[in-house]
Amino acid sequence: MQNNKLDNIKIVLLRTFHPGNIGSAARAMKTMGLNRLVLVNPREFPSDEATKMATSADDVLKNALIVDDLADAIGDCSLVIASTARSRGYDLPILEPEKAARLLTQSACNPTKPQTVALVFGPERTGLINQDLEYATHRVTIPTSPDYSSLNLAAAVQTLSYEIWKARQDQSKRDEATRQLPDAEAMDRFYRHLEITLKETGFINKKHPGEIMKKLKRLFTRAQMDETELNIMRGILSSVERFK
Repeated sequence: MQNNKLDNIKIVLLRTFHPGNIGSAARAMKTMGLNRLVLVNPREFPSDEATKMATSADDVLKNALIVDDLADAIGDCSLVIASTARSRGYDLPILEPEKAARLLTQSACNPTKPQTVALVFGPERTGLINQDLEYATHRVTIPTSPDYSSLNLAAAVQTLSYEIWKARQDQSKRDEATRQLPDAEAMDRFYRHLEITLKETGFINKKHPGEIMKKLKRLFTRAQMDETELNIMRGILSSVERFK
């Protein structure tokens, strides 16, 4: 799995009838940073029509996992949210799109224990049936006009993928805001430690260290190390000193 935490989110399409909808869904996913597509018993796939509708998201199609039933698609998932237009008589906690996206990203992008999760969409003609909903932990419904509530598959995937992207950006901002950055005094101690160590190793000329140190300071300023990262760097310098 790649470093992108959104890779922990599966988009699962059940029994898709039109292959073009698979391609359109793949395109919708890729525009929002999602790439794990799982197809459960599609009527026709692989398909030239799917590739055509995917445009530049054919890599999502190429890497799609094809399985025979929903149990195989979500067996490793801790959270499974079903996208439905109505309850279908099956009792599940109902989420607004924003809340569903937050739940998915909180689990998938947990910094200490990321988990695999799934967002499940049913076939175009019938949607998810009760047997499908038995595998879900929650369901999400996209609000629409009561005068015309029909939302096609690709549009539903696009809408909820967008909510996931927004939720991930908000989460990243919160994570960044909670980072403990070192104060100026701590950074000054680090730069003195760095200069002394580099002089002793011969990396910089003891008589003319200024230019190299200016460049290194600019580098570390751009990096914006937090306190933990700064301590790691100080530890590396100390280990170099002990090695001499």
